Amino acid sequence: VPPVTAGGLAKSRLPNLSIDVVREWYLSYIDLLQQMCLFTQAASLIKNCNDPVVGSLNQQSTTIHESCPVCGIPLQGGSNSSCKSCRRKVGTCFICHESVKGMFVWCPGCGHGGHLDHALEWFGKNEVCPTGCGHKCNLFPNK
Repeated sequence: VPPVTAGGLAKSRLPNLSIDVVREWYLSYIDLLQQMCLFTQAASLIKNCNDPVVGSLNQQSTTIHESCPVCGIPLQGGSNSSCKSCRRKVGTCFICHESVKGMFVWCPGCGHGGHLDHALEWFGKNEVCPTGCGHKCNLFPNK
């Protein structure tokens, strides 16, 4: 039951059902979709919802928290730095081993990544991660 707007205020289409309840359903469902990594579906639901509170979720900034791929400790500062715990350099390309200053892509399965162009070239011919970790990365499944 998508909420409708009347004069800028959201209201439920069902009589005697509070907009707060409907809004909680939406927010819970969006959270569930995000937990299941269905980010596109969650974003579509937010975009198409008439409730200004739910719709405002698309106006919030995105924060990415990164952990060291070696020791797992959360990183502080930029991604092109060294881990404060194990002192390993992070934010480097898995192909050329240089710092990535542009578009960085990574495999959610093994956590390795690098320059978009290098990944496209590598995975155009290979399926296994170039680091030797053995993971069968599926970064570009539509090839």
